[in-house]
Amino acid sequence: MVELLVVIAIIGLLSSLAVVSLGSIRQKGRDTKRISDMDAVRSAFEAVNSEYGGYDKVVCTSTGAGKMFYTECANAAAANKLNEFLKGIGSIKDPSTPTAACATGCTATCEYNINAVSATAYTIYFYMEKGAGTYGAGCYKMTENGIVSAP
Repeated sequence: MVELLVVIAIIGLLSSLAVVSLGSIRQKGRDTKRISDMDAVRSAFEAVNSEYGGYDKVVCTSTGAGKMFYTECANAAAANKLNEFLKGIGSIKDPSTPTAACATGCTATCEYNINAVSATAYTIYFYMEKGAGTYGAGCYKMTENGIVSAP
């Protein structure tokens, strides 16, 4: 009887460790998706810049979570230029489905957010939960020069 209780306790302990570990794996998976999304968006921005002569030709920005890429764009021509190089870009969203848009110094999961776009530069903010690859947890920004920490 005692042996049976010990086995049950060990199984319970192993199960709880697996559940905790699974949560961390999910966060890292979402972070990997964020990096993948940013790489795809950066490639599209670079293609449009090369083809049309400026980053400002690609998007019109709007405010609010989930509205990073022309979802409420009055300038359909700008929207179509970016969509030409990355089909379905309007549906790219943070995988954790947050309700707030990211900004400088973000401290929790937030929706991808274009902060600025000009002819020669752009800034998109996003948040990493656990980190992936060479990136740790925290707020990041992607610019024409790559991904850097956003203090």
